[in-house]
Parts: sequence; C-alpha cells; structure tokens
Amino acid sequence: MRAILQAENLTKRFGSIEAVKNVSFSVRAGAVTGFLGPSGAGKTTTLRLFLELVRPTSGAALIDGKPLHEWPVPARKVGAVLDGECAHPSRSAADSVRWAARLAGTTADAAELLAKVGLADVAGRRSGSLSPGMLRRLALAIALAGEPEIVILDEPMNGLDPEGVTWIKDVLRDLRRQGRTVFIASHLLAELEDLVDDLVVIAQGEIVGSGSAAAFVDRYQPHTLSVLSDQPQELATAVNGAGGQVLEINGQRLLISGLAPAQLDRVARDAGIALFALTEEGGPPMVSTTATNLPADTEQD
Repeated sequence: MRAILQAENLTKRFGSIEAVKNVSFSVRAGAVTGFLGPSGAGKTTTLRLFLELVRPTSGAALIDGKPLHEWPVPARKVGAVLDGECAHPSRSAADSVRWAARLAGTTADAAELLAKVGLADVAGRRSGSLSPGMLRRLALAIALAGEPEIVILDEPMNGLDPEGVTWIKDVLRDLRRQGRTVFIASHLLAELEDLVDDLVVIAQGEIVGSGSAAAFVDRYQPHTLSVLSDQPQELATAVNGAGGQVLEINGQRLLISGLAPAQLDRVARDAGIALFALTEEGGPPMVSTTATNLPADTEQD
C-alpha cells in the first residue's frame, strides 16, 4: 500500500526546546495507525505539523506526497480532531456540521453525521451548552463533514466511559471498512491494541519504533509464563503483589500472566524464592537467575 502520511526528517523547536527531533515515518493508506507515546513525547506537535498549524523548523510533513495547503480543498483530504474547540458556542450542533459540509463542498447530511456520533438528540442545541464529551463527538462529526480520505485524532478516548470507548472504536473500524486512513494518537497501548493495524512509537520527540501492531504487541507485551518452584503459594502471593496474575497452580507448577520473564525473575529473587524452570508459552526454556543463586544486584545479559 502507498504511504499517505509521510514525515521526512521533521524537526520542530520552540525556543530552546526541541519538541520533535528529526522524525521520519510513514502511514499506509487504508489502515488504522496508532501514534503511541507518553505525555510530552511530541505526538500533538507532530499532528499539528501535518495539519500546518505550526511550521516545521526543518523537514517536511506530507499528505499524500505534498503539504496540506497544496490540496485544493484540504478538508476533503484530512479531517482532524485535536480537541473539543470545534464550533461557535452560539451555533447549533446541526448548523455547525452543515457549515462544515458547505465549506468543504460536500453533500454530507448533518442529521446522519450527528446520529453517527450519538448526538441526534441534541442536534438543535447550541454547542456552547454541550458537555466536553459531547463536544468531542461534535468535533468528529464536523471533521467527517468534509468526507475526508484521512482522519487524524489526538487522544480521542480521553475522558470517555467504557461505552464511549466502544463507540469510538466502532466508528473508526467503520472508517477503515470504507477504505479511509485513520491516524490516532494515544499514550496507552491498551487503548489501541485491539483497534490498530500499525503502530508508530515516539518518545522524547524521537521515533523509537514502527511497524505491525500485532508484531509490536507480540514482542513487548508480557506472555503467559510457566514456572516451577518448590514454594508455589509464596510465589503466587509475590506475583499478585507485583501486579501479575496466577492463572493456575498445579503442584509446583504455576501459570502466570501480566509479567515479563525478567520481571518474574526479579519478583522471585526479591522474595527469596527459587525458580527451577521458567518457560514462556510458545518459546524456549529460560534459565532463571534465582536458580543459580546470583547475588541480588547481578543482572543477566
């Protein structure tokens, strides 16, 4: 598939602060791509660079091969939601969507879009009277009024209850079925892992990884571990205290999830519990440092 969003050696400085540092990545057309990183990592600045809300210090942010302003009607190419500040407070929700469609030159139906985002019942209300959650939904309806090829969202699940999270994911999956591209920023992998096709990971303004979401989760998420110990109950207590989960205890063998092998090794060592075997399901057996009586400050390579 072709790359529809491209960052090429993109850098943005605000005074002495380098928010984005020589960033390069691409987003493929027709996929839902997650833009993952902690707060302050440079996600929002990168999105604003694509949308030309700020100018890059150097490099380029391209939309299907060229800057956004070179497209005749930018709203037909990209619809974006960065926050809930989306409409004049005295204008009704329906009028806000109608004006967005008119400015983009589309025939998008305001009533249909408001129903799609769950705002059919407040179509006639002024946007200034809507809750922050409703305004986020209205912002999405306005972004979709241009019938864009690409939808860019910044932390769209912030503040949503579980029902709202399910709703936004269903909307984004529907956009993918329509062949549109979705680029969604988040600081939580758990929000994205059942939704996205690809991931771009940023930290401290630099890209630290990108590629298939399934491969990323498979590499970095803790797997189910099978472990053998002569102190199974004590180990279970230590695992639960460290945030892991004991799935099964069968004699001296335990099945554990929620911890990576190195984490489990440290938990057992700190508790003074020997592990005689440690196996990641689907992977080769691993030697435990606790079984070889290494001192507590020793790390394996």
